[in-house]
Amino acid sequence: MAELTASLPKDVALCDQPLMSKGMLTIKDDKSETLPVDLLMVLDVSTSMDGEGIRVLTDSVVHTIKNLLRADDRMAIITFNHAAAVHTPWTSKTGTVAGFSSSGSTNFGAAINQVLTFLGASGRDHSRAGVILFLSDGQAGMPNSDNVRTIPEFGFTMHTIGVTSGVVPENLEQMAELANGTYHNAPTFGDVEAAFDSIFNLGETVIYSAPSLRIDVVEGVTISKIEQSPKALDIHSSDIVGPASESLTLPHMNQDKRLELTFMIRHDKIACGDNLLATFNCIGASTELRVRGSRDESEVANAPVNKGVMFVTKVNMATGFLKAGNIDAATTIKTQIETLDVPDSEDASTIIGTAIDAGTTGEILDLVGKIERTNEGKTVLRED
Repeated sequence: MAELTASLPKDVALCDQPLMSKGMLTIKDDKSETLPVDLLMVLDVSTSMDGEGIRVLTDSVVHTIKNLLRADDRMAIITFNHAAAVHTPWTSKTGTVAGFSSSGSTNFGAAINQVLTFLGASGRDHSRAGVILFLSDGQAGMPNSDNVRTIPEFGFTMHTIGVTSGVVPENLEQMAELANGTYHNAPTFGDVEAAFDSIFNLGETVIYSAPSLRIDVVEGVTISKIEQSPKALDIHSSDIVGPASESLTLPHMNQDKRLELTFMIRHDKIACGDNLLATFNCIGASTELRVRGSRDESEVANAPVNKGVMFVTKVNMATGFLKAGNIDAATTIKTQIETLDVPDSEDASTIIGTAIDAGTTGEILDLVGKIERTNEGKTVLRED
């Protein structure tokens, strides 16, 4: 049974005054049954992938079929260069895949358009976990962001893999973020195989496929900058101005892992007494975000702080700075996390420190994408 909890740093605020605050929504479920995987590989076969790149693609596909696919799983392949085409329609572990050859330039836009056409023809299936694995050296322009953002609506999360030592990771990371996925750095074949394993193993633990979150915001309230913590994954950046209802597609929910969303919330004028700010509905469960208005300034100033909210938002800030390349700011936030009196602060600080010390942008993005929060509230690095 899903459990939702919405919280502010303080549950009391000055009445007859505006409120601006961070907020947090936690979604967790102890469901143990996982879903079969629909794995869509989107593979760069442009000239820059000639030689070693094509060998990596071939070996990785063979590895996936032989060692990763389960009896109920399916796989399909789209290849692209300056154009894109379906190389292999949906097939099972016993299916066959034709070989690959390289030619032409690289067009991410063509690849994404083919993905949307293919998924549209397949239809949405809530009983299966859709996973897209997008592999390229990143040497192409950014596709239309709105098109990439549409992918989760089909029940798929797209992860990107940057291959070769000359990979350009920035566009690949941005594409993964828009499609509720993560970026994986893979300069060698061993790294590519590990990335395939990591993504597929994650897909095997999905308990809910791209669940929908409905947010009902009351009049006078605005919610904005909704992100998944601890990855600083942009879920919905624009304002939801009440009275309004908004439905958002979330990343897959995985076994024994919680989803934590941070957001900004504003209220034009807090009333004295109880104030309903918003209602959240997801996977058949709901919760309300409320705050009590008080005229007593001392009561508001001395009200206990929800350290869990502060911790989650700080960790999310640190990973956001890491993704933006602002190491100094991430280091400052890491120090602030260490001072919080919460059980998980040391583990989270250690993980963030590992990312800070990583050698390249690709390695930093790879590490940030593997940070997770367990149902017990522990910050961990996902095992490959």
